[in-house]
Amino acid sequence: MRVLGLSAFHRDSAAAVCVDGELVAAAQEERYSGLRAESGLPRRSARACLERAGLQTAELDALVFFEKPLRKFERVLAAQLQAFPHSSRSFARGLFTWLGDRLWLRTRLAEEFAVPPAKVQFVEHARAHAALAFHASPFERAAVLVVDDLGEWASTTLARGDGSALECLAQTHHPHSLGLWFSAYTQFLGFEPGLDEERVEVLSHSGAPRFEREVGATAPALADGAFEVDLLRFRFGHDAERLFDASLEQLFGPARQPGAPLRATRDDARDADLAASVQRVLEERVLALARELQRRTQLDVACLAGEVLRNRTLLARLAAEGPFRELFAPPALGEAGAAAGAALEYSIDHGAPRRAQHPSLALGEALDVAALDGVESAAPRIEGAAPREVAQQLLAGRVLAWVRGAPELGPESLGARLILACATAADARERLLACVQRADPLQAVRVLARDEDADEWFELPAAARSLARDAACTAKASARLRELAPSALLPGGAVWPQLVVRARDPELHALLGELGRNGRAALALCASFQLRGQPLVRSAAGALEAFRRSSLDALLVEDRLFEAARE
Repeated sequence: MRVLGLSAFHRDSAAAVCVDGELVAAAQEERYSGLRAESGLPRRSARACLERAGLQTAELDALVFFEKPLRKFERVLAAQLQAFPHSSRSFARGLFTWLGDRLWLRTRLAEEFAVPPAKVQFVEHARAHAALAFHASPFERAAVLVVDDLGEWASTTLARGDGSALECLAQTHHPHSLGLWFSAYTQFLGFEPGLDEERVEVLSHSGAPRFEREVGATAPALADGAFEVDLLRFRFGHDAERLFDASLEQLFGPARQPGAPLRATRDDARDADLAASVQRVLEERVLALARELQRRTQLDVACLAGEVLRNRTLLARLAAEGPFRELFAPPALGEAGAAAGAALEYSIDHGAPRRAQHPSLALGEALDVAALDGVESAAPRIEGAAPREVAQQLLAGRVLAWVRGAPELGPESLGARLILACATAADARERLLACVQRADPLQAVRVLARDEDADEWFELPAAARSLARDAACTAKASARLRELAPSALLPGGAVWPQLVVRARDPELHALLGELGRNGRAALALCASFQLRGQPLVRSAAGALEAFRRSSLDALLVEDRLFEAARE
């Protein structure tokens, strides 16, 4: 069973190939187009996936799209008509889009990818998310929680996975969406909805939830873990441009204009306190959903997916206070991962066995190091560079890019495309981000530590251990970590950990070991290797170009170490 899965037309378009129940290739279109959160049809990433899998489109058994367009059009049309005449402008735009070619997607996909129309299939959006979460997990049976922004109708799904079967237990439908609700507050706080929710999460660590009651009233809790959204306060049901209603300003004052100073000081902390309040209410609503899911399934392990569950502070609280003994979240929780989930769901639903999946989803095209041969002024300082040479660079106070193997699917690199700095320098975070033009007070960095050293550096509940291996949660820093790496701390003493497992990433694990020699701390700070406003670096040539445009001190491509020219 050879299946190509696709996601498109929302954000983070991607492609993935599943062969007999195993994901063998996955790539995001933004890495090829250069457009952050690319939403167009993933032509180039699909070609790259097929090439990695060694397949031609004629050999595919199915091409599977990550949602059902007719059901989505039904939802869009119903929402627009219900809001008419307030939706008149967005209705005209939406109708033009859908009557153009979106309704005839089977024909378009068949033509674009040269497959018979009968091979083009569709999987429900929530089911695509749930399939990746469960089928990529190590569990034979698990509760499955999907908390998303929007798909066809479902925004939230409670499900149970058992072997090859996925059973939907309950759903919440649009416009009652925690994802859209959080995005509306993201826009209210002057950030870009759909892209900057992480900045609101980071901002929340600087504030106090003094607006919790008022914010909670805009998404009140119901019985059995359910919730609803106060639709008088929001416009996202019918307007994709302005998500909140003017009445929200009656509660919290004027919305912050993009680029305006943040109100996050002791004298005026409105923005930080509102972010903290929104974060707290989100956590309470998701905790209620998790408890209801556990009550329905009576299982003690859970798999997570959906855009909302990319919130690391939320997952930390779910691990600490939620009802599950262990949590699993795939590295690509959002729309890109749904392409892989669509391929997995169709393949396993049609008889393919469940198989162990690549843990970091590093399934993009192979790194073409030979492309650097003969490039002018690209002669490496060291051939065959080992972790010891890299550690020496970091210990000397340098910031280095680390590029190895195939790129991962998802918003963050877990080991293939990183920038690294020694964690113990007082200005390590600022220098790390400034080197790639990402100096931003709301940009968090990760603390890399060996998995076996986790208890020395972090206070992690047992349920969060597997999450921390994929950098999917925050954690409270130990007293020693607060002393040694103060620049990595979020307000309140939390950090964003990534535990490096020797069997999964022996080179990165070895690097940490070298940093920890002679009684030093086996720690590093890291962020994904991307320039500001750009997607993650993909190729060897792209890494060299980004290195030249940055102020990084060195670049490692596989075992070739380049140093920046010094005047």
